[in-house]
Amino acid sequence: MILSIFMLMMITSTLALYLAATPIILGVNILAMALLLSLVFASFMSSWFAFLIFLIYVGGMLVMFAYFLALTPNQQMNSNNLLYILIFMVILSLLTYSSHIKPPMLSTFNQGNSLLYFKYTAPMLIILALILLFTMVVVVKLSALSKGPLRPFIY
Repeated sequence: MILSIFMLMMITSTLALYLAATPIILGVNILAMALLLSLVFASFMSSWFAFLIFLIYVGGMLVMFAYFLALTPNQQMNSNNLLYILIFMVILSLLTYSSHIKPPMLSTFNQGNSLLYFKYTAPMLIILALILLFTMVVVVKLSALSKGPLRPFIY
């Protein structure tokens, strides 16, 4: 029952992305979606995997949030959109309680998660970690303060 509520909240927050007018509301909505997804992963897999997924989402959101904030003009937030989102989520949660939606069983993910940490897959994980490290260094070098695509910050 809890999983169906999480899945319903995930669907409603995905549909509510169209109502967001400012980057702040979009960021909060996607962060809530990441939290819901990590809660679903924690219920079926280890909580460590869910925590890593959440950290990856938060790191990506920080980068996207910085770009959106630097490129968009300052806007006032309307509380009407937040009210629409809240009403939409309440209506869909009531519909879930009235209908008996059964989520699919995700027991196949448990086996796939353990295959990543076998002895013969360790070199692939190390190569992937090195690629991520190299990509991070390249992004830091490309986005120097004087050469970056963002507008300059005034201190």
